[in-house]
Amino acid sequence: MQSISKITLSHDTIQSLVSHHFGSETRVKTSEELTEGYFATAYRLDLADGRTWVLKVSPPPNVRVLRYEHDIMSAEVTTMRLLRERTSVPVAEIFCYDASRTLLDNEFFIMQHLPGAPLHKVRGELAPDVQERINRQIGAYLREINAVEGTAFGYGSESTPRFANWREAFDAMLVTVLQDGEDMSVELPLSYADYHDLARSHYATLDEVVTPRLVHWDLWDGNIFFDAETQTITGIIDHERALWGDPLMEVNFTGYDPDSDFAIGYGTPVLDTPAQRTRRALYSLYLFLIMVIECYYRKYPTNGQELWAREQLAKTVDALRNGAHPGIKMHSVA
Repeated sequence: MQSISKITLSHDTIQSLVSHHFGSETRVKTSEELTEGYFATAYRLDLADGRTWVLKVSPPPNVRVLRYEHDIMSAEVTTMRLLRERTSVPVAEIFCYDASRTLLDNEFFIMQHLPGAPLHKVRGELAPDVQERINRQIGAYLREINAVEGTAFGYGSESTPRFANWREAFDAMLVTVLQDGEDMSVELPLSYADYHDLARSHYATLDEVVTPRLVHWDLWDGNIFFDAETQTITGIIDHERALWGDPLMEVNFTGYDPDSDFAIGYGTPVLDTPAQRTRRALYSLYLFLIMVIECYYRKYPTNGQELWAREQLAKTVDALRNGAHPGIKMHSVA
């Protein structure tokens, strides 16, 4: 995916990064950009000694990003290491993380290469029983992620504010994305104050959330690696937007079906109460505001995401006003 937040690295530049961290004798045989992502830049590195790694690079400092995206590479690294330590979720091992901005103007890290391909590319080729098993496994992995407890609410980066309660944390998150939209003069159907007021009228439901839990927040098929040879999930990727909050914020619950294989794998009921359904709608409001506003920062080559997100935003506003739960399927974004 083309985006202003992504950069192009020459083979010589990549070689210099590898030489610095692996040793001057380590040679990069080939390097190939992985183009699936929307935000950071990634390259597959095939070394002359037969090893394969992945280089991930943050946007350059002169590129404008949303407020919540500041320092999110550090959040990704921290989350990946935490998941490897506390869960059985398959996460790539990180070889090195360089935030010095001395070799590049960007932060970067080099991690283990995962076998397989993004699940959204191969799912249609899988037998129904394999898909059922995989969906249950995804649910089980997400439950493990959400079981990890934190000490305060907020985004995963240590440089972002942390809060003692979820109401304050969520309000701060919503306010910052509205500020992002105002900064770029993004026109929305309602005034910015109206969106804030609508959300605040439902904030009492947020007080049910008393324990900060780890939220991946981007666990769609494109961020799940599947190996067709072994018929297994080999990795969960893109943890950069991880946060400490309410598990109901996971995008997997936007179009939640309690009888689905995913729900069986997750193993605990969700969206059973009016308050839970209202919270889910609040999180959809926040998500679709981001998905509209970020288009004005990324300058995507097409307007497909913006049009889709605006439609879902309108549905979510109606749901919050009328007390319904919008049944939105997130895979429509892919």
